[in-house]
Amino acid sequence: MNVVDLLVTIVVVTILVTIVLAIVTYIAYKLRLAREPSAVDQDGDGLRYFRRYAPAMPGESLRAAEVGEGHATKA
Repeated sequence: MNVVDLLVTIVVVTILVTIVLAIVTYIAYKLRLAREPSAVDQDGDGLRYFRRYAPAMPGESLRAAEVGEGHATKA
């Protein structure tokens, strides 16, 4: 086997591996799209993991701000 045959073999194998990886990547992409949450699960405000922090207004106590947020308080 001479150098030209070796280079041709390397190029052909590289092309075939690239095509196989492209197909596997496309399949993984389609599977990921199928796992996306439905629109029912998403909130309207766009926040999935966090909730908005509304600081207390000047003159308002911390406990009043917590009650306004709907948190349970120790009575």
